[in-house]
Amino acid sequence: MGIVSEEIKKKIGYLGWAMFASIGADTTCPACGNQIAELVRRKYVVTSLYECPNCHIRFRVPKESAKRADKLYKNEKYRQEFTTTLPDSEQLSKLLKSQFRMSDKDFTSYIAVLKSLLSPGARILDFGCSWGYGSWQMRQAGFDVYSFEVGENRARYAEEKLGCKMVKDLRSLDGTIDCLFSSHVIEHLPDPNILLSEAPKLLAAGGYFVCFCPNGNPDRKDETYHKSWNKVHPLLITPEFLRWGFNRHGLTFCQFSAGENMVGGELLAVARKSSK
Repeated sequence: MGIVSEEIKKKIGYLGWAMFASIGADTTCPACGNQIAELVRRKYVVTSLYECPNCHIRFRVPKESAKRADKLYKNEKYRQEFTTTLPDSEQLSKLLKSQFRMSDKDFTSYIAVLKSLLSPGARILDFGCSWGYGSWQMRQAGFDVYSFEVGENRARYAEEKLGCKMVKDLRSLDGTIDCLFSSHVIEHLPDPNILLSEAPKLLAAGGYFVCFCPNGNPDRKDETYHKSWNKVHPLLITPEFLRWGFNRHGLTFCQFSAGENMVGGELLAVARKSSK
């Protein structure tokens, strides 16, 4: 009694920040710089969802800054249960023995997508790999996997406990890759171009960009839609935005998938670099 949970403290802190940051808040599009944005919905009085009529990304206002994002992820203040919590030795042993099957981070369906696009031994960069659970599973599936993670403790754990080949600086990666893979990362970024701009730099000719994220399709009417933008998800990615973003960065759109009628909770987007 009388004890305020850590989660409630975080929400109060977030809303307090948002209350002050919302005064005269900047509504310029974080993706294309368009200064005109349309209000979609308000939440908690002090936060709002806007859509850019030019590129069709949806974004939270107050917006995320690069400085705040660095503090949240590089200093590992962001916590999301299994995604960020480092397992102890006993927990990890059980996960590896089961190959993560039936766990919250079972990558079976993601790997099926990769196998449909890539040949065995293809080079993959797992962008935002957290503590390496996805990279490990992709490696077990026969791919040559490199991993990138800004959180130092998570990156160290991935390297030491799961044998991941960590890349500290993307410019230091030796050669090109066949696939840039990203699972639920782009929605956390203050600017989606941080990820999208890496594809043409890193991919070999004909290489794929495979991105999974919460589905920002406005046709979604389920009650979870507006839970998809929040403190740690400043961006809500629409299929229309990804088409725009792929084109901007010289990628060719290949496919979208988000369940029947494109209204499922998770969006898969695949694009390809020209083979010329």
